[in-house]
Amino acid sequence: MRWICAFAALLTLPARAALPAEQPYRIDTHGRLITDVMVDGQGPFAFVIDTASSKSLIFEHVRTRLGLTQSQPGRLIIYGINDVAEVMPVKPGELQVAGEAVRGLTLGVLPDTESAGPDGVLGVDVLARYFVVLDRDAMRLKLLPPGKAVGRPYTDWTEAQLTPRALKKFPIQFWYLKTRFNDRSLTALFDLGAGTTMMNWGAAERLGIHKLNFAAYGPPPAELQDVLGKHAPAVRVDGLKVRLLSQSWDKQLAIVADAPVFGYFDLDEQPAAIVGPGLLRDNSLAIDFAGHRLFVAPTLGFSSKELTGLLPKDIGTLAQ
Repeated sequence: MRWICAFAALLTLPARAALPAEQPYRIDTHGRLITDVMVDGQGPFAFVIDTASSKSLIFEHVRTRLGLTQSQPGRLIIYGINDVAEVMPVKPGELQVAGEAVRGLTLGVLPDTESAGPDGVLGVDVLARYFVVLDRDAMRLKLLPPGKAVGRPYTDWTEAQLTPRALKKFPIQFWYLKTRFNDRSLTALFDLGAGTTMMNWGAAERLGIHKLNFAAYGPPPAELQDVLGKHAPAVRVDGLKVRLLSQSWDKQLAIVADAPVFGYFDLDEQPAAIVGPGLLRDNSLAIDFAGHRLFVAPTLGFSSKELTGLLPKDIGTLAQ
């Protein structure tokens, strides 16, 4: 009888609504994948889903709103967002995303930009804890517990190996894919934070696109040099065929540039590319970080905005 009474008493306690097991994501005007994150019960804040950001980040206006102060001496070194930077560390109590509560996480704080943009970045320090599913048909993000059994529903999708690799100078790990561009195999950084496919000039030379032929272009315009590099020309290539095992994408666009980002990820001395939503935005993805696997569903027939509108205008164009 005491157990019955105790159970009845529990039913009278205030109920706390359970977090959803999944939540929406969206594609912004720059081709990035965005989802909402609650921080210390405030928000929602718009975060970029970024597999090539070493830490999760917030921008200064979010730090100010939450009243967060520096959580430890010194600065954090972060990789991603087309830069390597030293930033202030802060430590909120909790991040809530896709039914998960992440506690005890140290975030970096980026300065606000002049243009309106996201509120933060969901980096690999969060994403790599989970089996991540991006359901493109329903536009839903799921964060599932890692393990081989979780991947069984996706075994009929294309399965590619994700190769983890630590940076030379820092014990930070990112993931890479073997990808074919016009039947030439290239090492590609798996970067869901990059809205545009990019390759360096070493990779372009393998495809028969020779930097010497574009010397007359000169370096990119000054306002693009932080992203595309200060010396070598940058060109936009149309009509590439990209293949990832049994999946292929025709008429793809990419920027060719010796961008600083290749040096940040130790890719400047070899032919390399960066692939993310610019290629995979119309595919459902299942990312098994623990098992080093990427599952790619067949491409859905969405009438997505032309990628050309998302690329810089003031660089040379080459139809491949």
